[in-house]
Amino acid sequence: MADEEYYEMPKLFDLDEYRGCMATRGVYCVGSFELLAPRSHVLYRRMQRWSANWVDNYNHTRLHRGVCVSRRCPVRPTPHHLASWFESCVQQEMRSSYNLSAQLSRLEYCSRGGPAPPASLTASQAACAALLMVVLTLAFVSTTLDLTLSDHARKERGWALSWSVVRSWRALTAGTPRPRPSAPDLRTFDGLRVFCMMAVILEHVCWLASLSYVADARYSELTRRDYDAMLMTNSTLVVQIFFLMASFLLAHKILQQRRKNLPLMKTFFETILNRIVRISPSNFVVVWFVATWMERLGDGPLWKPLVGEEAAVCRRKWWTHLIYMNNVIYPDDKCLIQTWYLAADMQLYVVALLATLLLRGRRAAVPLLAGLFIFVTGINFTLACLWRLVPTFVLHRPESVLVAYGGEPSFNVLYQSPLGNASASLAGLLLAHLHHALGDAGVRIADHKVFRAVSVLCAPAALGWAALSPRLLGGGVPHPMAAAALAALERPVFVLLVTVALLGAINGVKSWWRTWLSHFGSVAPRLSFGALLLHLSLNKALLATRLQPIQLDRPHVFFQWFGVGVLSYSAAIPLALLVEFPTQRLYKEVTELINKYKQPTQDIKMDT
Repeated sequence: MADEEYYEMPKLFDLDEYRGCMATRGVYCVGSFELLAPRSHVLYRRMQRWSANWVDNYNHTRLHRGVCVSRRCPVRPTPHHLASWFESCVQQEMRSSYNLSAQLSRLEYCSRGGPAPPASLTASQAACAALLMVVLTLAFVSTTLDLTLSDHARKERGWALSWSVVRSWRALTAGTPRPRPSAPDLRTFDGLRVFCMMAVILEHVCWLASLSYVADARYSELTRRDYDAMLMTNSTLVVQIFFLMASFLLAHKILQQRRKNLPLMKTFFETILNRIVRISPSNFVVVWFVATWMERLGDGPLWKPLVGEEAAVCRRKWWTHLIYMNNVIYPDDKCLIQTWYLAADMQLYVVALLATLLLRGRRAAVPLLAGLFIFVTGINFTLACLWRLVPTFVLHRPESVLVAYGGEPSFNVLYQSPLGNASASLAGLLLAHLHHALGDAGVRIADHKVFRAVSVLCAPAALGWAALSPRLLGGGVPHPMAAAALAALERPVFVLLVTVALLGAINGVKSWWRTWLSHFGSVAPRLSFGALLLHLSLNKALLATRLQPIQLDRPHVFFQWFGVGVLSYSAAIPLALLVEFPTQRLYKEVTELINKYKQPTQDIKMDT
C-alpha cells in the first residue's frame, strides 16, 4: 500500500491534551473503538485488506483514543453516562471525516478533572511504608555496629550485622576468583547474565512502546520483517539461557559432591530453601511496592491503563507470586509480566533438582536426559499442532501485544509454562552431566579441532537462528502447521546451539565472544536479578506519563534502551544492598548458629 493510501486511513492512536483538560475540570476518556461501514465503503475495504496480515500489521478497523470529550463535544447527549458521551464524540468525528461508524469496544477509564481529595493510605500501603522504614532502620543500626564494634565482637554477632551496607557493598563489589586449572571456567556465565538481561530490556522497550500508543504505526509495520527487528522480537529466546544456566549450576554443584553421599531428602530441602531465600525477598518487595505505591507516584493519559491496571492485578493475585505459580494461576492476568520466568524457573528447578539427585553417578544419565529432551520437544510439537500455537515472532504481533497476550494460548501453553521451557532446563542438566562424564573419562574436548570450530560457531549461529527463523514461515500469515512446527522447535534448536557453545567455553575453547563475556566483571552480573525485577515498572512509568504517543523508531529505541538499562541497574543497587544481600546473609548466620548449637548435642550423644 502506498503512503498516500495508508495515511488516508484514520489514525490508529491519538491523545488529546491531558493536563489542560484535567486543569479545566474537563472529562477525559481513553478507550478503543470498532469501526463499521457498508460493504461498498472503499476506504473500509482497504483497511480490512491491510489488517488481514495480522502477523505484521495492526487492525486498522480498531482505533484507540484518548479524548477530552468536554472540549471536543461540549454538548452532552446523556446526563449521567460518560462512556456514552465518549462514544458519541468519536462517532461524530468518524462520521464527519470518514463516513464510518464507531462503537466503543473497550473503555479504559473516564476521569473528571479538578482538585482531587487527598487519598488516605490503605492498610497494605501503610504496611509497605512501615517495612521500608524498618529496613532503613536495620541498615542504619547494623552499619553503625559494623563500623564501631571490635573485630571479635563483629565475629560473635554476625547476625546483627546482616543489614550492614558496608558488608553488602563489599559483597557486591567483590571480585570473581579465577577458576582452578582443573575446574570449568564459568566466567562466561557472568557475562551472559548481563548480555541476556540487556537483550530482554531491549525487547521490552519496544514491547512496552507497542503496548502504549504509537505515533506512526506504519514505521513499525513496514520494518517488522527487517533482520534487526526480527532479532529484537525474537531476543526473548535468550531467556532460555537463564533456564539453562540455572539447571547447569545446580547439577554441577551436586555432581561435584556426589562422592560425599549426602542424604537425598536433606539435600533436596536445603537446596530449595537456599533458592527461595535467594529469590523471594526482592521479588516479594517489588510485587508489594507495585501493588501499593506505584500507582500513586505519577499521572498521565495512559497512567491508569498501564500502571493502575497492573497494580489492581497485583493486589488480586499477589499470593500466586508467593508460591511461584503466577504463570499458571490466572495466566491472563499480568502482574509484573516478566516474573513468569521466576515462577517457571522455580518449578523447573524443583524438577531438575530431583532428577539430578536421582541420576547422580549413573552412566545412563546423559542418554536418558537426551531422550527426555526429545520427548519434551515432541510433546510441545503435538500441543502446538492440536491447539494451533504460534512461535515467538508471531506471538509478538501488534494486536496481541496491545492486549498483553490476554487469551493467547501460545503465551500460556508454550511461552510462560514450565513445559514450554523444559527443553532449556534439560539442556542445562545435559551440559552438566556431559561435562562431568568427559572429565571422569579423561577426555579433553578442547583438544579436538573439529569440536573447537563447531563450538565457536554455535554462539553466532544461535543469534542467527533467532534473527532468521521467522523467515521459515514466509511472508504474511503463516500456514498453521508451519507455525506449530516452529513454535515447538525454535527453543530446542536455540538451546542446543547455546549448549554446544558453552560446552566448549567452560572447557577452555577460546573465542572472541568467550573473551568478551568473561570480562564483564562481577558487579553488573550480581545486579542483573534486580534489573529483571525493576526494568519493566521503570519503563512503564516513563511511558505512562507521556502526554503524546511515542515515536517508535531505531534512534528512539536505542536511546531509550540505554536509558532504561542504566536506570534499571542503578535502581537494582539499593535493592541488592538493602534486601537481597542482607536476607541471604541473615539466613546464613542463623543457619550457622543453629548448626553450632546442634553440634555439642550431637557430640554428647556420640560420647554417650
